[in-house]
Amino acid sequence: MKKTGRNEKCSCESGQKYKYCCMEDDIRRRKELEKEERVSVYNRFSVIRDPRDNRGKKYLIMDLLIMVIYGILNGYEDFDNLADFLHLNEKYFKKLLLIDKTPSHDCLSHLFAIIDAKEFMDIFVEWIKEVVGQRQGSIIALDGKAIKSARDKINGGNTPYILSAYLSEIGISIGQVEVGKKSNEITAIPELLKIIDVKGNFITIDAVGTQENITRKIVSLGGHFVLKVKGNQKTLMNDLQTYFYNNADKTPLALREKTKPEKNHGRGEYREYYISHNVGCITNKEKWDKVASIGMVRVHRRIEGKISVNEHYYIMDTKIEIGMFKKCTRLHWNIECGLHWRLDVIMNEDHSRNRMGNSISNLSIIRKIVFNLIRLDTSFGRISFKKKMSRYRNNFEHIENLIFNMLPNVYDS
Repeated sequence: MKKTGRNEKCSCESGQKYKYCCMEDDIRRRKELEKEERVSVYNRFSVIRDPRDNRGKKYLIMDLLIMVIYGILNGYEDFDNLADFLHLNEKYFKKLLLIDKTPSHDCLSHLFAIIDAKEFMDIFVEWIKEVVGQRQGSIIALDGKAIKSARDKINGGNTPYILSAYLSEIGISIGQVEVGKKSNEITAIPELLKIIDVKGNFITIDAVGTQENITRKIVSLGGHFVLKVKGNQKTLMNDLQTYFYNNADKTPLALREKTKPEKNHGRGEYREYYISHNVGCITNKEKWDKVASIGMVRVHRRIEGKISVNEHYYIMDTKIEIGMFKKCTRLHWNIECGLHWRLDVIMNEDHSRNRMGNSISNLSIIRKIVFNLIRLDTSFGRISFKKKMSRYRNNFEHIENLIFNMLPNVYDS
């Protein structure tokens, strides 16, 4: 169709020149169409319900989410500095998102305070399922992390705490729950288990998660557990300690393996893995009725000529193979250095002071979306997470590629 010139008569037959009649409406419609095409890769997140009052609303919720992603990638951990960053780059964002001006601190803070955190998390979990598909036999680590700078000194000095689930082998975040002010990690773990895909996968948790109700919850959801046993379960700890003391080096166990010595940073180390399917040593069998095997990892370290030996004990719900036992115990701590350390040191999460309403949970979800996108971005080849962050900050085109081009490739893979 021939484009109407601005000084030609309008096609609506009003008799007026096009520039005085329908031109502005047509331009607005073209811009909206262009925007819909550009953000279509975010179909999964665009379904989130917008809780804001329609009166005076200037931005689409997806525009605000995208701008916050830009801010996080550029190292801004609070809305005040993030809004200033957007303002300094206003010309760029006006062209990218077809907005009149960038949002204020209050606009961003208000939105993230009132977004339904549970709904946002449900959408995040569904997105991850689309990305990685239905998996079984994987290792999912659960661990908690404090957001120290968001500590509320007025309301009892509570430090916000987020419990996260991490797909250890791939290295991506797959879910989280905020630990309530009047609860703790033990009560939050069953809530997190309900929202992630547990079936057929191995759940690893540090000793805090070694609770009988948690073992039953994992099994009821079709999953398996490899849980560490420490002093918070003294009787169980003593049972396993006594059993392996009497049997580890004297009689054949069901499974036993010793690793080759490793040398890292001037430290020599090797491990011995033991598994027994004989759970008769457990005193309170009714309490630990889901335990089918027990394990021990003996760690030998040599540092500057001094040798130390530490023993770690575990319970499992299945007659686990030695290879999987090794993977579960070694990969569990990837959540600390692979996720939590990067969120704190590289993405500044520990310095975030936003705590109004649902801000803590919602900003944590956004950071995990960004974290996963960076982990899945292969456009730079094999470079570190930190180097990717530097490239995003030095060239906004890399962020555009991450948001508008990379996601469809991930969905299709």
